[in-house]
Amino acid sequence: MKRILTTLALAATISFTTMAQVNPNDKEYLHPREDGKIELLYGPDFYDCEAHTDTTIVAQLYREWEEYTRQHPTDEIGWRNYSEVLLTYWMKRGWGDESQRARINYAQRLRESIPDTYTYYFMMIHYSSVEDPDDNGEKWARAQYKYACKAMEVLPDEVSNRDMNDLIGIMMDNCDTLRTNKLLFELYNRRLISQNVLQYHFNELQGMPDSALYIGNGHGDIIPKLIIQNVMGRHRDKVFYNQNICFDKDYNAQAFRKLGVPELDYNEWLRIHGTWTNEDDWHKEVVQHLCDHSPRPVCFSAWGMNGNWLTDSLRARLYNEGLTMRYSATPYDNFAVKRRNIDHRYHLEYLLYEFQKPKNEWHRGWRWGDDESSYANNYIELFKDQLPWYKKNDREGYLRLGRLFFRIMVGPWITTFRQMANQGADALPEGKTMQDLEKALKELEDIEKNRIEEFLKDIEEAEKKAKEADKNAEPPAKQEKK
Repeated sequence: MKRILTTLALAATISFTTMAQVNPNDKEYLHPREDGKIELLYGPDFYDCEAHTDTTIVAQLYREWEEYTRQHPTDEIGWRNYSEVLLTYWMKRGWGDESQRARINYAQRLRESIPDTYTYYFMMIHYSSVEDPDDNGEKWARAQYKYACKAMEVLPDEVSNRDMNDLIGIMMDNCDTLRTNKLLFELYNRRLISQNVLQYHFNELQGMPDSALYIGNGHGDIIPKLIIQNVMGRHRDKVFYNQNICFDKDYNAQAFRKLGVPELDYNEWLRIHGTWTNEDDWHKEVVQHLCDHSPRPVCFSAWGMNGNWLTDSLRARLYNEGLTMRYSATPYDNFAVKRRNIDHRYHLEYLLYEFQKPKNEWHRGWRWGDDESSYANNYIELFKDQLPWYKKNDREGYLRLGRLFFRIMVGPWITTFRQMANQGADALPEGKTMQDLEKALKELEDIEKNRIEEFLKDIEEAEKKAKEADKNAEPPAKQEKK
């Protein structure tokens, strides 16, 4: 065990030191080059400067990108980058009248420079509020939807998954099923969503009761499941509610009607309860209302137990079934359901392979699946919870879970080290050699190979001790004579 921990510590040192070398402060990436070519750290259409704490640098970037768009008014990438800098600049300085004028000026110049382009329509999703500064939010939401529809009409062949995320979210919020499904097909066909993420969400659906209602905490909880339903044609009996937009009265009205749940009016609730002290109060009310009135079984993500939108009484009625939680007013044996999901419903063999983005997909930058380690942690918690039972009652199942458990922990390190080995010495942190990397990789592979034997010995020793205890136990007749 000491050797295992030492090797994993070495892996962490090499990997995290390497990640720290990706430095967004590299001037070549942050400024237009002298030849006019733009090089960006995060891909062809996204520019990130929020990491800068030095407001002087942000102010300089703001001036440079504003000047760049004046010199190159038809450069759509330049306009995207200028927007990111503009928003970061005013976020750090503070919003007010001056920042509003800057946003209005940006929108006007954008319309004059690149009208009727995808970039114009997409950027106006984020700037449409400048068209009516006194709006209470409803007109802005309609304008966002209008510009998103226009952007979809001229959707380019190359579009980032950040854009796809925004467009799908707007269509989902407006219950535009036709356009949502069109974008889901694009997201899937363009490989902008990780297969590991799809497999995880498939397993979530696999473990739920038939016709269940899944309450998601944002688009990220729901979009992969919609792809499984509407693109892959599986688990079409399940329905979803996004509690993250529960303040949208139009969304609530349509969703509650579709779910067969009595409508819950926010204004009426506010009239009865007075002004709320925390916006989570309404979230709690909506979730509790759905649990109380849904004709379908209600499920949540397994990592939702810490959500601020759960009341103590509701949290006490949530039962973990593996990767999801189920609401039940009546207690039941959820451990048996976990074992059923592990043995018969979840597809787990994919965990034996790379639980990480394939190497040839890293170039896409931010994408669905960047938090795959969080998904892996949910499997680890599930297996840790169940391994003692399998160790005692199911030797074959114990070996299987042990192998999966250890593969999740070691697999990503092995994948990372192999990628570093392919990239050569330049990918290593200072002070490390290829020999260090090869040694660590070999030790990890040996540990993974031998770990199954350790699980097997563990079971054999437990069985041996149990037999010895039975053998040494005094027979009942002898005990009675004493």
